[in-house]
Amino acid sequence: MIPHIENGEACIVVAISTEGRKAAAEIMGTVSLGNKSIKGVAKVREANNNKSPMQMFMEQTPKLIIPEYDIRKTESVNGHKVKVEIRGNDISIPVDGSYERGDISPQDGKRVALQALRMVQSEVAKMPDGTLLENSPSTGDGLGEGRVSLYMRAGFGSPDQNDPPDGRRMRAVVKKGKLTPISAEQHRYLMNNRHYNSLF
Repeated sequence: MIPHIENGEACIVVAISTEGRKAAAEIMGTVSLGNKSIKGVAKVREANNNKSPMQMFMEQTPKLIIPEYDIRKTESVNGHKVKVEIRGNDISIPVDGSYERGDISPQDGKRVALQALRMVQSEVAKMPDGTLLENSPSTGDGLGEGRVSLYMRAGFGSPDQNDPPDGRRMRAVVKKGKLTPISAEQHRYLMNNRHYNSLF
């Protein structure tokens, strides 16, 4: 900010980038410099401050899309086969063909979890912005909360508490090659406002 005297009155001139002026112009219809530009940016900020958190979230989220093809990747960790499967927008991670832990040792379990996390991140990095992914962590072996933590670490939102325990949905959207969590409430808001493309 630069102190400035205009018409005998002290005021503040804010340095605004070209991108900032263009953004203000889209909303306020002006790219002028000086006082008009400052007023325009102030109005934009005021308008943003009056928006609900859900509205702001929607504006910052690309329109949702579903992957157009299935993905199946398999890696081996200490003799255990870790698979990442994405069908439509549903992602699952079976190990040795099962969604339950079985005879995997705690030490191998950590290695498997880290490999699964790396595999998910690798696939997500290739996906277009707006790709919606969902999952339902398996709970049959009593380790469902551990799987919830793993998915949240990968970038998924917390499970929908309104779903049955064995079918709780977790969701995330791809932004710039990474997962951004989506809560059940945010997902409903996006759906109700048709914030998705024609694949839905």
